[in-house]
Amino acid sequence: MEYMDKKMKKGLSHTVLAIGNQERRFEVRLPTDKFGCVHELRTHEVRIGNEEWPSYMAARSLLDPVIDQKHRAAWLEADPQGLEPLQTRTPKKNRLIHPGWIDRLKWAGLLPFARLVEATRTVWVPADGHPQGVLEGVNSTRLNYDDALITCLVDRWRPETHTFHFRWGEMAPTLEDASMLLGPPLAGEPIGPLEAPICWQQTMEARFHGIRAGVGPMTFDGHGPRQAWLHEFQIDQFGYPATPMNEAQITRSLEAYLMWLLGKTMFTDNHGNTISARYIAIAQEIAEATEAEDITHRSWGSAVLATTYRGMCKGCQLTASGSGIVGCPLLLQLWSWARFPIGRPEIAGGSWPANELYDAEHIDMPTFGSLWTSRKRRFGHNQLRNCYPAFTEQFDLLLESDVSWEPYSEDNRDAAYPGGISNMCTGDWPYWMTKAKIIFNIFVEEMSQQRVMRQFGLRQLIEPPPPTVLLPPRIHM
Repeated sequence: MEYMDKKMKKGLSHTVLAIGNQERRFEVRLPTDKFGCVHELRTHEVRIGNEEWPSYMAARSLLDPVIDQKHRAAWLEADPQGLEPLQTRTPKKNRLIHPGWIDRLKWAGLLPFARLVEATRTVWVPADGHPQGVLEGVNSTRLNYDDALITCLVDRWRPETHTFHFRWGEMAPTLEDASMLLGPPLAGEPIGPLEAPICWQQTMEARFHGIRAGVGPMTFDGHGPRQAWLHEFQIDQFGYPATPMNEAQITRSLEAYLMWLLGKTMFTDNHGNTISARYIAIAQEIAEATEAEDITHRSWGSAVLATTYRGMCKGCQLTASGSGIVGCPLLLQLWSWARFPIGRPEIAGGSWPANELYDAEHIDMPTFGSLWTSRKRRFGHNQLRNCYPAFTEQFDLLLESDVSWEPYSEDNRDAAYPGGISNMCTGDWPYWMTKAKIIFNIFVEEMSQQRVMRQFGLRQLIEPPPPTVLLPPRIHM
């Protein structure tokens, strides 16, 4: 320990930095002019054993050794080739949206998010002689999730601080990111605690009985209805748009769609064949609404962020082959593309046309995630995709100057979305810096905006304030 204390006393010529996700690894940077440049740095890596902490670190122990022993970062340090990427539990296809659903999705605050995972869209694609491109109908299966890219983020997540730890500092998805990328409201009732309705099997089967000819009895297990049975009530199964649908069919198809939207895109879990019955009450309420007052105002944005935090807190400690990352992978992937150049595709067609998805309420308009999900994505011939070892190395070498700290600036918005973005993206901006807890179901999570102030265009303290309340290790087990 005397070695580290001596290095700190030479602060004018030596810089000692904690690196990686292990508390006892440090990087000593030594300015030298022996190589013809006074600004050149010689780097030495030092690992401290189990001795007493040096005096300058005595009050800065943030990492929990119980979590650290199981953390993926510790396994990667011991064996860089020993782990596989986590798997996202996302649907293989997007879904169509019926025009009869639009008002109810607006009232619920879910329309901008639903547009991000809509199956068929009219989009602008490049064309010779047309600077902005031409309109084409595209049947999009879904956004291809990059499991390796998402896993590289999870590898750097620390449950103790609810931030990603990079060599040069910390970052994290925030309520601002959830709003600007996905568009869900922040104001409203929490999403939870959630419970499956009593006798949901009988009541749900009764509601859907006779809605579509030829569909057999509901199939389910204790977790919820089977996804294959709910798929029988998607609007393309009714022959839409060639075949008109009656009001009962529109209502029940919306209920089935909402079960998919909530259970397979917003709040994913490890149940691949079923969708949780705890979403039935919310889906039924929205589907059967006849006016805005029939729907509870809910804080969808904070719930998406909370479930994503929870998923990363669990995922960063999963090392078995085939382990999955739950929560909202869509938020993580869009957040990474907005912030980092690693694994980021180019968007075909340039900016979003000013007259596409416009309505008088300025709700059915794009979010900052719309270009990524609705346009053709192109990768360079030498650009890597879904390559876990290479992405891990690139994140290790990533510089602070490579980060897009304020991707939602007015200049970026005007360049990408000259016609403006949905009011849902900015309507709840006063909540972006709230220190209130965020909730999904029975899980309560804490945000650490004080540790990522640069993401808000503010000055970051060199030593961020510690978490207000340290959570016991069992919370993240």
